[in-house]
Amino acid sequence: MSEHSNSPASSRGGLRGVLDALITTPQAVLGVLVAQSGPSYRKPGALLLLDADGVRAGALSGGCLDAELEDAARGVLASGRAHFVEADTGSADDALFGSGSGCGGAVRIALLPLPVDAPLRTALRALADSAVALRLTLGEDGAGRAILGAARWSWDGSGRSADAAIQTSLPPWLIRPPPRALLLGAGPETPVLLAMLRALGWWVEVQEHRGRWAPRAAGADRLHALAPGLLPAWAHPPLAALVMTHHFEHDRAHLAALATSTIPGIGVIGPALRREALLDALPPDSRQRLAPRLAGPVGPRLGDGPEAIALALASALQQWRMTHEAAGD
Repeated sequence: MSEHSNSPASSRGGLRGVLDALITTPQAVLGVLVAQSGPSYRKPGALLLLDADGVRAGALSGGCLDAELEDAARGVLASGRAHFVEADTGSADDALFGSGSGCGGAVRIALLPLPVDAPLRTALRALADSAVALRLTLGEDGAGRAILGAARWSWDGSGRSADAAIQTSLPPWLIRPPPRALLLGAGPETPVLLAMLRALGWWVEVQEHRGRWAPRAAGADRLHALAPGLLPAWAHPPLAALVMTHHFEHDRAHLAALATSTIPGIGVIGPALRREALLDALPPDSRQRLAPRLAGPVGPRLGDGPEAIALALASALQQWRMTHEAAGD
């Protein structure tokens, strides 16, 4: 077995983008959407990372508030104190005298300083390797606390460690860790699929024992050279696994191994007849364990070719993610 990690070629989407950018942004400001009414691009609890040069990762609006948030973030970096930005982009006054953004809706955004030793920075880094959500509470002055399992952090309005009481009318938020997927096989659709999942903020591992196909997984976070029938070791199981070697016996061996796992979502690419043939080739107990979790075909029929297949697979994974997160609410 061989295994290696790959550095991301570009900033990732969603929370994953923020966590990646934290590593290379020593003096940063974290934007947290704390309240909204009316139409809003994101829901409360969404994050944005900024520095003196502007937005580094994430998005809290469709771009209509970026300039205002960047200016305010520079003020936070200069003062070292948290600041709240409120904007109503749906009012007539805003259309005539304000930003003219036309996003439609009122939002309140906390801009929190993140010095190098900020407890919140440490909490977010811990979230990257967690299987549970981070519980975030913010005070009216930007002080706050974060809880992740048994670990706790607290800070004052400057972002530095403090154990002061928090005065707030804001509800706490649960920030879930980035979703994880395991791709078993690297086919022609894999490079496009990896790029899509990276943009959507997934952490993706690929298992491919055939050396000639391994280069297709260059965009993965981790590549495993394990043979079919074996699974990588992980601290927390992925949310989903896709069986996609384009080889019947390899797919059968992967499904047999996945039957013993606790991965909630499992898909095998190809038509329904192929899925049934694979299940028929497995022992009855494996079929029974797989049945409630197995999908095939995976995703909607969007056309032929690697790009269309990748789009269908990415849409299915994202739908599984939304269903799983909704079930946890």
